[in-house]
Amino acid sequence: MPGPLVTIGVPTHNRRAMLARAVESALVQTHRELEVIVFDNASTDGTAELARELCARDERLRYVRHESNIGPEANMDGAFRAGSGEYVMLVADDDWIDPDYVERCLAALRERPELSVAAGRPRYLRDGAEVDYGAPIELLQKSGAARVRAYFARVDDNAPFYGLARREAVLAQPPMRRVLGFDWLWVAGLAYCGGVARVADTAISRELGGASQSTAQNVRTSGLPRRHAKVPHLVIAWQVLSEIGWRSPVYAPLSRRRRLGLALRCALSVPGRNLRHVAFHLAPAAVQRRWHARR
Repeated sequence: MPGPLVTIGVPTHNRRAMLARAVESALVQTHRELEVIVFDNASTDGTAELARELCARDERLRYVRHESNIGPEANMDGAFRAGSGEYVMLVADDDWIDPDYVERCLAALRERPELSVAAGRPRYLRDGAEVDYGAPIELLQKSGAARVRAYFARVDDNAPFYGLARREAVLAQPPMRRVLGFDWLWVAGLAYCGGVARVADTAISRELGGASQSTAQNVRTSGLPRRHAKVPHLVIAWQVLSEIGWRSPVYAPLSRRRRLGLALRCALSVPGRNLRHVAFHLAPAAVQRRWHARR
């Protein structure tokens, strides 16, 4: 029997109350030729019992548990690379996707072989009401370098991270590192390998205030130095510079000069779009207090 065409990974950690909704949204897809794998990062809230109950109901669902916390980045990386599907995507444990999400994104990838990722529209909710949030991203430039430059010029909520991707593009990426902005580095690498399309007639629903509610929360979750939350865009800019400039094998086809040039342009665009935020955090404490008082 042939394996499933699509693999959906659901990374989770102590989110039992929301996990079933995410898993069920994956299992009720109109495209049925898929497998769903829950990657449990050493949860202690009864997630294991719930996941095993869900597995008993549908043979397409599998459960993988880490006995110790390996960090969110490594857990997501494992979820991306697991399974046997020709196409792969993640659904966060507090998100859910429309029933036709996989079908529509898969159709876009099959119709356009130059694409690496097809992502539905992100639907952001606060207290059950949809709110305007984030910046739509579509990267259809002919060259990989142009797509990466365009990505860093507008990345905000990073919706393509939860799009459907070709497995060969995923496997071309280096393992996710425990750094601030790891998801930006991941999508940039996918964009270098191929285009990123936005499929506007289907959506992934995300609650504002969820797992990635703030930079400070991300820093705590990943166990990064607290100072990173003070100047996050400078920290991310450095990671972008090193990832594109010399770390990632994805950009190896570029000459050294073009690779460093691309790295510098992309790194500068990160704090360049957030100069006010950066200037505030670099200012002395007394200046910050006066700014708060004026507000």
